[in-house]
Amino acid sequence: MMRGLRGDWLVAFVAVVETGSFTDAAKRLHRTQSAVSMQIQQLESAASTTLLARERGGVIPTAAGERLLPHARRTAEALYDAAALFEAPELASGALRVGIPEEYSSTDLPKLLSHFQRSQPKVELLVQCASSDRLEAAIETGSLDLGLIVADDERRRGDTMLYDPTWWAMADTLALPASGPLPLVLFDQACWWRQWALDRMSEAKREWRIVYTSDSIAGVAAAIQAGLGIGVLGRSTVPKGVRQVPETLGLPNLPGSHLMLQLADRNAPGAVEMARLIKRHFAVHEDDNITR
Repeated sequence: MMRGLRGDWLVAFVAVVETGSFTDAAKRLHRTQSAVSMQIQQLESAASTTLLARERGGVIPTAAGERLLPHARRTAEALYDAAALFEAPELASGALRVGIPEEYSSTDLPKLLSHFQRSQPKVELLVQCASSDRLEAAIETGSLDLGLIVADDERRRGDTMLYDPTWWAMADTLALPASGPLPLVLFDQACWWRQWALDRMSEAKREWRIVYTSDSIAGVAAAIQAGLGIGVLGRSTVPKGVRQVPETLGLPNLPGSHLMLQLADRNAPGAVEMARLIKRHFAVHEDDNITR
């Protein structure tokens, strides 16, 4: 039986699971990595079992960790709610320019933006939903005050909100050819996911042909869902009727991606409060559309 569990241990546990990394969890919690590691060790000692495991793609919960996770999230949320009782964010005024990637436009992020607008009625919220490349360019040129960016390991800048495994994905109804080239549904030439897919196909020495391309996640996901071919999607963006390509196909694993929060202008009206809400959202909520 677990005895003497502490709330900060559970908050640290949730942060490690959400970010897939002790380093990124430490950044989120504004603690040292050794402090977070110690909290996890203390939690596992109290639980008398291993709760986290290191894998190639990052740190993931064990079976015991998966059972604990929903309870840990509820505890972390309650602690954040309690702390918020004593926070009195200044009501700012002016325009706040926020960017969110189109992959996450159908998650609970729009609800979070609506909550912010109600809590900060004097802030004029301007939201841009676009590809991560466009959002990152807008942040760099000063056209956005903060934004969420989907990035690979080499382009990670900011605070990690979420680690998202990358899947070879196909429709439940797609009948894969017994021989010949595999039909691919890919992003356009500008996307690094496209290059990942083609490089892995070459490594596996598989024949392929591109049957559909799109410059939007919605277009790629719709084509995969319709059964036009297999493609590459973040697990969090996989639509209904789409599943992971079976291992029997022999395709190599793909690198995962990270959802990064970039705060370009912390002096923009409400920027710090918006960043706090976003961090809290990914720290304590398990959305239907954001799985891992």
